[in-house]
Amino acid sequence: MAVGITVFVLVLLVWAAPQLIERIQKRTRLSRLTKALDAELDSVLAILARQLRAGHDLGRALSEAEASYDGMVLEELKHWSRERKVTLSLGQVLMQRGERLGMEPLKIAGATLLVRDKLGGPLAATLEELARSLRDTRSLRMKIEAASATHRMQASMLSILIPLLSAGAIALSPGATEAVFFSTAGQVLLGLCGCLLLIGHCWVRSLCRVD
Repeated sequence: MAVGITVFVLVLLVWAAPQLIERIQKRTRLSRLTKALDAELDSVLAILARQLRAGHDLGRALSEAEASYDGMVLEELKHWSRERKVTLSLGQVLMQRGERLGMEPLKIAGATLLVRDKLGGPLAATLEELARSLRDTRSLRMKIEAASATHRMQASMLSILIPLLSAGAIALSPGATEAVFFSTAGQVLLGLCGCLLLIGHCWVRSLCRVD
């Protein structure tokens, strides 16, 4: 019976492994793209604004922006160019990409450009204001993250310190802790303490995380 269950679990793992690996790769790539684009979005918008100020149209401005980047950011800009040829609106492109990638800065930029399309006004000036606003927001977020790094480190050290103290107590007096490890009540207590420690660690780190 046990052998049959083991074989079934192994077959299930072999069957699910390719799909699981593919999902992990997609999530990893999406996370890398989001981080890269978040770091460069203000610069991209600033380049577009400069090109428009120089008298180029939006298509030429996007081409100039593509020439300034490589890797994932370049692929994303090419995607913008392809999508803009269909929708003819940069605001719609940014809004759709922001929803797909889960990026609030892209959504904000897209919504701002859509409002500008309805109300009118110079596109270059709108892009410049967006670039400045995104740059200031990212700078503030980095400062907050740096300030909260100390608290995250303290939470991690506290989580490590408790198991270390417990290990020291076991090493100093193994007889006194024998009942905890070899009795049912002691094992239940250890499991409960471990769960509470993990919950406390995650809770403290969530308080220090900047979204």
